[in-house]
Amino acid sequence: MDANQAYTVDAALRVGRRLADLDVNAFEQPLPANDIAGLRRLREASPVPVALDESLRHPSDLATFVKLDAVDVAIAKVQRSGGLTLSRRLCALAEDSGVRLMGSGLTDSDLGLAASLHLFSAYGIDTPVDLNGRQFLESSYATGVTVEVSNGVARVPTGPGLGVDVDEAVVRELAVDVLSR
Repeated sequence: MDANQAYTVDAALRVGRRLADLDVNAFEQPLPANDIAGLRRLREASPVPVALDESLRHPSDLATFVKLDAVDVAIAKVQRSGGLTLSRRLCALAEDSGVRLMGSGLTDSDLGLAASLHLFSAYGIDTPVDLNGRQFLESSYATGVTVEVSNGVARVPTGPGLGVDVDEAVVRELAVDVLSR
């Protein structure tokens, strides 16, 4: 269950007790991202594992939460971490620290979706993940081979690179030179 930073520690504890009866496997980001002391207190008392999403922008964030015993589950999100390099480091650190991994995404094109699928596959993340990009946007530069989704299951692309075709002419056409403004 994703609370999106909605609770205080006391409220999250009350909700967590109710979630335990419902067999919920993780209580995602119940407190504000920067409430490390509160997340530690919650983790110590919650009957449901505490998962962090917005708190984890960089692997060093996860290292801090691990050191302070304030996390049970790390949510891997390629776009939040700025790409595959930092996301892989975060996942490796979670594995090395005994922290369970789950996955999520943002409203992504097929390129971002493919990157997420490869990361989740590489780290054995097989729980349901929130990857909703196709509901809201078209991949204007992903052409030809895209991510195959059937009955709610996305397949990890198998072609070169991320496994999707990118029309580089469209990418150049849509590019914005932010330095010239």
